[in-house]
Amino acid sequence: VAEAAVEEDREISLEGMRVLVAEDHPTNRKVVEIVLEPFGVDLTMVGDGEAALRALDEASFDAVLMDMQMPVMDGLTATRAIRAREAASGAPPILVVMLTANAMEDHIAAAEAAGADLHLAKPLHPAQLLEALARAWKP
Repeated sequence: VAEAAVEEDREISLEGMRVLVAEDHPTNRKVVEIVLEPFGVDLTMVGDGEAALRALDEASFDAVLMDMQMPVMDGLTATRAIRAREAASGAPPILVVMLTANAMEDHIAAAEAAGADLHLAKPLHPAQLLEALARAWKP
């Protein structure tokens, strides 16, 4: 199903969920903020994949929203690095959602190959993002 529907009768609670957003475009960061803040999500914003890896070194997160194309280090490289670190340390995998305008089949396959759990195309559909985070959230 392309459009994930939010069930009207089910409250989504993401209160206290820590989400790292790796996105270089200020408008796209603002959209994520507007969608997630009302649900009590604790957001940390960074502008590239290298900064995302540093943030993951400094704090723990429940999910990463990763843009595919960013300066310094792109989202695919950063996602591969996250998965390599997890494998090396035996840490449980963090939810990585590729949030990108790159929505062609080969982009989706590349995101999957890099280790992303989900690929959501921009423009962002809030219901899809909320459902993805709600499925992964174990407070």
